Amino acid sequence: MTTKLKHENKPKRLAKSVSKNKKRARSGRTRKSSLRAQPGRDAGRAVADERNISPLIRLVGAFRAENIQFQLIGMSAAVLQGVPVITNDIDFWLDLPARQYMRAVNLARRLGAKMVRNTIVELTDGTLVNYIYEVTGLKDFAVEFRRAKKINFHGLTIPVMPLESIRKSKMAVMRPKDEAHIYYINEILRLRKKAK
Repeated sequence: MTTKLKHENKPKRLAKSVSKNKKRARSGRTRKSSLRAQPGRDAGRAVADERNISPLIRLVGAFRAENIQFQLIGMSAAVLQGVPVITNDIDFWLDLPARQYMRAVNLARRLGAKMVRNTIVELTDGTLVNYIYEVTGLKDFAVEFRRAKKINFHGLTIPVMPLESIRKSKMAVMRPKDEAHIYYINEILRLRKKAK
């Protein structure tokens, strides 16, 4: 009879023990803030499913994780500001000495990119990214970084070179394609002035 009672009480004691352990485990493992969007909160701050994040945004995140300052420049920056042209690549001016180009390349390669040239990588979706370390006709990175606009780019706010600086750099280089680019940049700047 006593052995029967012992066996009958055992499941109850186990349930109490498991319940206490669950409470202890939960209290130590709760997060201060959830990674998922909460009702009534800004969903833009939630961490997206990694499969839905573009390779370009992963690269921007990698720059930030490695504390590499950057700004979007060239015609990709101009397009973001309304200039009606098409560009084949994305230009990032990095605050790194040119001799450290492999640091930026390896960062992209860890994300699955291929090295095309020592300053160009191809991301997993085929996007070409050109790393720039010095821009002709402009001041150094720190000065131009302070002038950069903060613009939404694929859901992130990033520093983007203003049109006036893009035009200045293109005028300093003046390749055959730059003349057309300067024309379109001037048109957008003229329309902005007119709208004021």
